Amino acid sequence: MSPRRLLLLRHAEATPHVLTQSGDRARALTPKGQEQAASIGRQLSQLDLPRPIQIQCSPATRTRQTAQAVLDALGNTPATLTIDDSLYSATADDLYGLVHATPETVQTLLLVGHNPTIGDFACDLLGPALQNAAFSALNRGYPLAGLTVLDIPVPWLDVRPSTIEPLRLLQP
Repeated sequence: MSPRRLLLLRHAEATPHVLTQSGDRARALTPKGQEQAASIGRQLSQLDLPRPIQIQCSPATRTRQTAQAVLDALGNTPATLTIDDSLYSATADDLYGLVHATPETVQTLLLVGHNPTIGDFACDLLGPALQNAAFSALNRGYPLAGLTVLDIPVPWLDVRPSTIEPLRLLQP
């Protein structure tokens, strides 16, 4: 049996934050962000992702648009999308809890969220692997539409820095 996959995706470029009644959650992707999301979706579609695939996404417009671009690129690959309100203001510890609560039937888990949380969680999981050239870009901050790909050879409940196998960082 192939290892499970954990994918950590930061949303693509969004419109600037301005004080409006709809607020930060309503910020949409820019045209460049739509291209970034489509690019990362195409790259993701080239990976042989173990199935079933579960996508957990923040409710913000920009994360939902990013997740939709990934779904579009996956085409007929079955994936379940769940909008999870807790991802909007989650901490890295919250993401550990979410991963640990993932049903064992899920073979690929994609979390679509925001910085600094996605970046903090990825860097915590990667630990010493941050020195690897494949992940060196993370030392300058987590890129927009950046996707960290990790193999998980253990049950979801046992995911921690010492149990993951870092694969790559995809960027648009």
